[in-house]
Amino acid sequence: MLSDDSAVEGVVFGDAGVISSLGKGGIHISSSTISVALSERLAAGHAASGQRFVALRSLAGPTRGCGYAVHRVAGAPDAVDACMPLFEAIGQKTFASARNPPT
Repeated sequence: MLSDDSAVEGVVFGDAGVISSLGKGGIHISSSTISVALSERLAAGHAASGQRFVALRSLAGPTRGCGYAVHRVAGAPDAVDACMPLFEAIGQKTFASARNPPT
C-alpha cells in the first residue's frame, strides 16, 4: 500500500520493479489510493507482460483495528477468484466489482 500515483509508478514500472520481476501469470494486488488512469495503466502493463492486476479497496468497519473489514475488488475474474482465499482471510466480506480494469 503506497501513498500516491508517483510512488506506485516508481515501484511497478521502475528499474527492477514489479512488472519486470513478477513472473508470467503472477498477480499484483494494489491497495494503494491511485487514480483510475493509473489503475488502467497498471492493468494494461501487467497484461502486456502476461501478468494479472487486481485493485483492492478496504473499508474498515466500526471495530477498526479488530480485524473487521469489507473489501471491494476489481480485476479479471480468474485473478479475483485466485485471490479470494486471501481476501477472506483478511476481511469479513469481499465484493467483486462488475466493472473490471481493462486488460
